[in-house]
Amino acid sequence: MKKRWMKWAALLLAAVMTLTLTACGKLTSNDGAVHLRWVTYGAAVPADLKEVIAAANAYSREKIGVVVDLELQPSDMLNLIMASGEYYDIIYTCEWLNSYDKAAAKGLYYDITDLAPEVAPELYAAIGDYWEAAELDGRIYGVPTLKDMGTEMMYRLNADYFEGEKGMEIPERMAFGDIEPFLAAYKADYPQKYPLAMDKAGLPGFTNFLDRVISMIVVIPYEQEGAPRAIPLWESDELMERYRLLHRWYRLGYIHPDASTIEGTSADKSIPVRCGVAWRGYLGYSNPADWGFQVKTSLYDGPYLSRATEQGAMLAICAACSEEKATAALKYIELLNTDRAFRDILAYGIEGKHFSYLDNGTVLRTQAGRERYAPALYTLGSVVNASVESVSTGFVADPDQWPKVFEGYGEYAVRSRTRGFSYDQTRKPDIIAAVTAIYANYATDLRTGTSDPDVVIPKMRAEMEAAGIQELVDDINGQLEAWLGGLNDKAAE
Repeated sequence: MKKRWMKWAALLLAAVMTLTLTACGKLTSNDGAVHLRWVTYGAAVPADLKEVIAAANAYSREKIGVVVDLELQPSDMLNLIMASGEYYDIIYTCEWLNSYDKAAAKGLYYDITDLAPEVAPELYAAIGDYWEAAELDGRIYGVPTLKDMGTEMMYRLNADYFEGEKGMEIPERMAFGDIEPFLAAYKADYPQKYPLAMDKAGLPGFTNFLDRVISMIVVIPYEQEGAPRAIPLWESDELMERYRLLHRWYRLGYIHPDASTIEGTSADKSIPVRCGVAWRGYLGYSNPADWGFQVKTSLYDGPYLSRATEQGAMLAICAACSEEKATAALKYIELLNTDRAFRDILAYGIEGKHFSYLDNGTVLRTQAGRERYAPALYTLGSVVNASVESVSTGFVADPDQWPKVFEGYGEYAVRSRTRGFSYDQTRKPDIIAAVTAIYANYATDLRTGTSDPDVVIPKMRAEMEAAGIQELVDDINGQLEAWLGGLNDKAAE
């Protein structure tokens, strides 16, 4: 009996190994197409995903002989796939989820430095200067997704109330603290309500004027005198002032007293002031049908461009891929960046069922599209190559939105002077883990205004200093100085 069990175990193990090797090495199936496993980020799987992928695969099979098995995975599963070494062909990676720099530094992604321009020249040309965001020690391991490459932060205000009823002017641009008179006016009229939308995540993007090196713990200000240098968060005067303003607004009753535990505020349509991160021309915040009133936006920060913002979404190829599979993956990503009809299928679904084209070339989702196929565009490749979405037939988007956004980056964006710099976090992992845990104890109360920064920041600072944050900052700046020196040497050549 024992020998028979061992025989069956050996056969089972051989079968498993065969399946594993097939997953890693099999190039084509009976239909002659190259099959790729593409894992991307998605909190939920659209109901019509299989139908849409079938349509997309029919298109890509005909164009380039490549099809995909697409999986939308939540953040924890995406991280588990990476941690376990599970095989994939293409995977979603970025600065804020499944860290591109960390994974690339560990050798988990395929080096496409030489392969990309050779086998996907149109892709290489399309990405252009933004390849720099994917460079690590002079090599490229991922493809940046062209989308809003900079961050622009704005207030979203109830224009019917502030301009219509109160006669207040909402400017196109204001400083962060300039929102206070609007909050005060509403609070005076509605003492029992809280005019600034706030949940435990804080105001979206209000710290984006800082380039993050280690989360929000060690940062590099975009606008900094002298040579760029990393600083702990408490050395940013602007950040401290914003924390103080938030706490002031909390004490004045502009922020809900339970903000640090609130999961979301979208259900309460009466809140007159919200924050958002978007780009000029974005209509998603302004549709009166969504809110029951006219919405106007006022920019208070940005646009800022940095390594972090340009790594907002990326696609990488598994290091275990054969060159044939890596080539097929690059050709597939090239199609996403250069063929609008193909990109629209993955973005919006099947024409006639999930969306339709308006006369100006923008798209309008159907009810079925909104309910059964509405993935986030940035998770499925190039956003700028997809048709622009209109909100309704009466609220139509500019079809040339993206060229104008990118032209704007060239005219008025603030670009990080350390755009190509990436700190090697494997140098001080214990300190990073310690200060990250300390920061987590204070971050929610700070970003919601619940705590007084002049009381809690000194406590947090003392704990981080005991954990070695100065050693970490010094190491980052040493690496940064060496990197800047290399740039100077190249410029002198």
